[in-house]
Amino acid sequence: MTRAAGSTQRTRVRRLSARGEYDPASIARVLDAQQVCHVAYVVDGEPRIIPTLYIRIDDYVYLHGNRQAALLNHLSAGGFASLSVVSLDGVVVARSGFHCSMNYRSVVVFGQGEAIPDDQRAAILDAFVEALVPGHQAVVRAPTAQELNATAVVRLPLNEASTKIRTGPPSDAEGDIDADVWAGVIPLFTQVGEPQSSPDLRDDVALPDYIKNYRPPA
Repeated sequence: MTRAAGSTQRTRVRRLSARGEYDPASIARVLDAQQVCHVAYVVDGEPRIIPTLYIRIDDYVYLHGNRQAALLNHLSAGGFASLSVVSLDGVVVARSGFHCSMNYRSVVVFGQGEAIPDDQRAAILDAFVEALVPGHQAVVRAPTAQELNATAVVRLPLNEASTKIRTGPPSDAEGDIDADVWAGVIPLFTQVGEPQSSPDLRDDVALPDYIKNYRPPA
């Protein structure tokens, strides 16, 4: 990734500013640990926010969906948006309600959308499949011309973004340390269950290793 411009008025972390980071490597690590983001934008003076899949490639976050989707039309036309991602790592249990919190990693991105040229769309969509289920892109059929025409791909640059990260135990007030109250962190993890075959799957189609060994982004 190229170097980000650093904090701006929009990206600067004000509350507990020491938790804010602005370097591209930190931003990339947080983005690469998730697959779903929320994108906020304004249409005719009204706020909207949409959850959607994303992938990061180099200095951009890519989104895709139906060509008629309002969000994608907004971004394809160069519209402004804010994108956020968060990973929850633990519940922080303090000796006072005021200091109870969560350990988390988050990113906020601001930028103008950019449409992806038609000749690049298929490669980006292949990257979405590979990011969602590593190994699956090699075995699925290629999209038809009709499917490609029905799908829009847009991107947001990462030159105005920041992370905010909380780690570690509770930050209890000194006067609360000796209280007869348990304090600590309850770790949170994403658990992968047993794959469930589609009801119409042929009996002779075996479960592939890349599905057996699937792990979500770290």
